[in-house]
Amino acid sequence: MENQNEESASTQPNQRLGSLSHEPTPTSSYQQAQKRDRQDSQPHESHVPPQSPKRSKNANPSPPSFPPIFPLELIVEILSNLPVKSLLRFRCVCRSWNSLITDPFFVKKHLQKAQNDPKFTKKRVLINTGNTQTQTQIQISIKSCSLAAIYEDLIVNSSEIEYPSKRASRFDWIVGSCNGLICIAIRQDTVFLLNPSLRICKRLPDLGFRKRRGCYTVYGFGFDASVDDYKVVRVFCCQSEGCGDGYESIVRVYSLRTNCWKRIQDFPFGVPCDEAGKYVDGRLNWAVFSRPEMGLSWTIVSLDLAEETYMEVLQPGFGVGVSERTLAILDGCLCVLCNYGRLYADVWVMREFGKRDSWTKLVTVPYMRDPGSELFSIPLFVSESGEILLHLGKSMRRALFHQL
Repeated sequence: MENQNEESASTQPNQRLGSLSHEPTPTSSYQQAQKRDRQDSQPHESHVPPQSPKRSKNANPSPPSFPPIFPLELIVEILSNLPVKSLLRFRCVCRSWNSLITDPFFVKKHLQKAQNDPKFTKKRVLINTGNTQTQTQIQISIKSCSLAAIYEDLIVNSSEIEYPSKRASRFDWIVGSCNGLICIAIRQDTVFLLNPSLRICKRLPDLGFRKRRGCYTVYGFGFDASVDDYKVVRVFCCQSEGCGDGYESIVRVYSLRTNCWKRIQDFPFGVPCDEAGKYVDGRLNWAVFSRPEMGLSWTIVSLDLAEETYMEVLQPGFGVGVSERTLAILDGCLCVLCNYGRLYADVWVMREFGKRDSWTKLVTVPYMRDPGSELFSIPLFVSESGEILLHLGKSMRRALFHQL
């Protein structure tokens, strides 16, 4: 998946507003900051003798100042329902509010509320866009837009994601997003983590791979809850020397906590498709073409970020006539979209990860009479009213709502 991560060495980019640690409550730091606020509000001693001010007959006495009377629990509950932009402004109100809003306890509470928002008002969609500027140049950009705006409005306003090394003529791709952070890859060899809310970015250490013909790189981005750490996985796929059509897949994992890469077991089940890994509940999942000796079948391989072990995800019976499959995430579950030519598309969802019998065919979407040259590519969202939003093609220029 964004270059708005967090500040530099002092502020780790592993959260939306502050560092994520397992502290129980924000009470201690909040009370200390509140005490300093009270001290700052008291009048300072002066060596100038007091003078009796001249008062106008019509002058109104200034209203008395009252100390804060709301309990901390109520303040937390109120602030945790506000959007991030408002919270960033409120950090300037006083030390105690800044301490509270950047506290790990508050950050997690705010994130949980945003993720569980039934009206999806805090959810956003990231898109790669390309607009033709001239006959020889295409303007490439990464944009973010409100999911609620897509769902409710005919005209959608989007905001462009800013990050270092950005070039309009180069295709930079979204690796993934997790807990408000975005991971972006540039030409498959440079990676940035972004926090769009704070507009802070972190460039990951370079690995120094030399580009070779026939080689490519895929990434994945996710969160390891066992150590409270964000991780980026890089799979370098290259034709093996002296092995004919065989490929080797070298895997390295970056830890935000340690700010370094390490090599783990190579990809064991074939060659990943040239798509980013899909993150679900501590695991990154790739669509994989098995090795030639295994029949070049399409499979799903999952990497556990905590254990750093692989497993093959068993699939349901998709039937015959599938022309294209796409791995995706829908409503927090692993999902496969199957295109059957230009007739219809099936959307399958794995309700319980790792259990083959939990695969459920969510919907069959018939194609329109004139779909053009584009197939449904990715299911994006399912609403409470039973509508599903799908990409049509590889861009967000066209999308479709379909009633389940």
